[in-house]
Amino acid sequence: MRPGVQLRIPSHLWKRLWDEVRRSVEHEPVVFGLASHGQTPNGTLVLVQDLVIPPATAFVRAAGHGAKWTGAYNIALLNQALERGLGILIFHHHPGRAGVRLSEDDDTSARQLLPAFQMVAPRRPHGSIVLGDSSAAGIVLLPNESKITSDFSLRFFSDRVTTFPLPDGKPEDLLLHRRQPLVAGKLSRSLLREASVAVVGLSGGGSQVATQLGALGVGEIVGIDAQRIAGDNLVATDGFGWADVLLRRRKTAAVRSKLRWINRNVRFTPVNALVPEKAAIEALKRSDVIIGCVNNLNARADLQEIAWRYCIPYVDIGLGLYPLDPDDDLSEIATISGNVFTAVPGGPCLWCTGFVTDKKLEAEADGANRSYLRTTLSRRKGQQTAAFVTTFNGVLAGLAVSDVLQLLLGYAPALSVRNQYDALSGTVSEVLVEKNPSCRKCSFVLAAGDPLWT
Repeated sequence: MRPGVQLRIPSHLWKRLWDEVRRSVEHEPVVFGLASHGQTPNGTLVLVQDLVIPPATAFVRAAGHGAKWTGAYNIALLNQALERGLGILIFHHHPGRAGVRLSEDDDTSARQLLPAFQMVAPRRPHGSIVLGDSSAAGIVLLPNESKITSDFSLRFFSDRVTTFPLPDGKPEDLLLHRRQPLVAGKLSRSLLREASVAVVGLSGGGSQVATQLGALGVGEIVGIDAQRIAGDNLVATDGFGWADVLLRRRKTAAVRSKLRWINRNVRFTPVNALVPEKAAIEALKRSDVIIGCVNNLNARADLQEIAWRYCIPYVDIGLGLYPLDPDDDLSEIATISGNVFTAVPGGPCLWCTGFVTDKKLEAEADGANRSYLRTTLSRRKGQQTAAFVTTFNGVLAGLAVSDVLQLLLGYAPALSVRNQYDALSGTVSEVLVEKNPSCRKCSFVLAAGDPLWT
């Protein structure tokens, strides 16, 4: 995340907002956003949780104003924001590809309205934003602050993650990136270099994800794992060696060493903590993408909730080896399967797809599923038999990093799919998934930001 203030708009709201502010009506189209916020080590996230489309009857004719609405509508809007504990953002559109800015009238009106909004809802952000075809500008009043700022970035989610302002580049750089984003042009390199990607779990899958991200030139990789390297890790990844086991090195330290050999310009930030410990949450909140490489559903549910609260894309990977007879410790392998699912804020989540459910979480609480095979002998010793899964984890890592590349560069049309990997047949199939309108996580957690305690 870039330092400072950043507005984030989930994909389902961005499409609606973009269509509404460009409608052809008598007055300048205006859309109101209801926003929460979150504090990160880098600054403040302003998170659009919902949109309010004002009716035509709310507007009055006023010379010299693109759009002016009645005082009665202002009161109704404030009441709605107050009931939901949210701030108010005013959105409108100026056409053209050149950098946009608030007109003098827009700026004057906003500087009168925002303090009035803040008097009613002081604990939430308020702002006035003008959207251009490839830029955004405006002013924002942060919670409990009197100083108005125009220094912010705006991020929205569609087929990729787009952040205004774009990195500086010549027209030919923009054209090359738009047509051939995988070519290592100046703009594409800048987008990768400015990105911060968090990898949670640095064992078989996560260690390979981290090194692939480093090879691509991702600017910062945040590695989150509290464990030290054990012998069974050596057959799950090519990222560790026998000396790491002998020295009982932390996984974060071993991954950092390998990344230095791959790309000395990549910054690796180790976080030796578990989710949801504070250090891990603070690191996740400031990341642009989260990749979960964890081995249980409760950890996945935590990561999905953090990602949704702060409008962060979440890529989930997992691998399992399953026996024909779960009750037989020497049963033959029935399936070796994995999955990669990318959840973009505003799209379907792990709960929408049914991958995570309350029933599954309750079942896991009674004892983790046997995703890797165990033998009677190893269980008596309190150990888990290591499985030769390096190559399988490598396939899943490659799929996950490809999805991150799509999010950052937009090299292919994005679909809401879950990639299912069958290691026995060596095939990857795409399963289309849809957003569940009644999903409680999408309804109540998405863009919720930091909780406001009363």
